[in-house]
Amino acid sequence: MLLVITGPIASGKSTLARAVAHDFELRGRQAAAVDLDLTYEMLDPVRAPKTDQAKWTQARGIAARLAAALVEDGVAVVVEGEFLTPADRAEFTEALPSGIEPRFVTLRLSYELALQRARDDPTRGLSRDPVFLRSHYEATTQAVRDAPPTDLAIDTGEIGIAEAVRVVAEWSRLA
Repeated sequence: MLLVITGPIASGKSTLARAVAHDFELRGRQAAAVDLDLTYEMLDPVRAPKTDQAKWTQARGIAARLAAALVEDGVAVVVEGEFLTPADRAEFTEALPSGIEPRFVTLRLSYELALQRARDDPTRGLSRDPVFLRSHYEATTQAVRDAPPTDLAIDTGEIGIAEAVRVVAEWSRLA
């Protein structure tokens, strides 16, 4: 099983990915969460702002190959990161071996709630800047709205993490 959780900044991707992987573990299934941001950071030892599109492309491919290796070892994998556009998704899916089909979960959240979450999170950097965050939300709104109908769409401003985990777990079992 390979789930991919995507959405705009501060929509809860990391939190949900870890919680879903933990839920799989509680149900007796070995699981792993793969964070696309951390994969990017492995490629950038100076930890510059994450604006290099070539590194994002490389990070998506590496995340796919890591996820595939884990799936082939029998691990349920939850990858989280920005896979909003068809091009982003293609960079990931084209690096997967045939026979491994990811299922996508797209998260939605209002800009106002995202800004509140980002400001409340001391580990965040640039995403705490309202100008940057608004620009990101304006750039990603259409992609979130146009997510493929095969995606599970969740508004993380309307439901809490426990309910989101339940919804994802139920949906993933129907696959």
